[in-house]
Amino acid sequence: MKMKVAKFCERNIEVTDAGKVKDILRRDYQDEVDVVVVDCFRRCLECRVKPFCRIQLTTIEANDGDILVTKIIQSVRRETFS
Repeated sequence: MKMKVAKFCERNIEVTDAGKVKDILRRDYQDEVDVVVVDCFRRCLECRVKPFCRIQLTTIEANDGDILVTKIIQSVRRETFS
């Protein structure tokens, strides 16, 4: 099974719960998601004030870290089993 890569913007980690999400994914979902921190995406998304990540070309965003973890895992599992 090929793992999905969740890319997190370094700037977003500094200002939101995205750092917590990154840590949870690395700790609890390491067999399902590979977590990568990048400097910034091609289009600057610094203005985002909610935690987010990108999986392939899809941006996943939520109001808080716990909801973002749930959305990421749902997305990964949906793509894996479809």
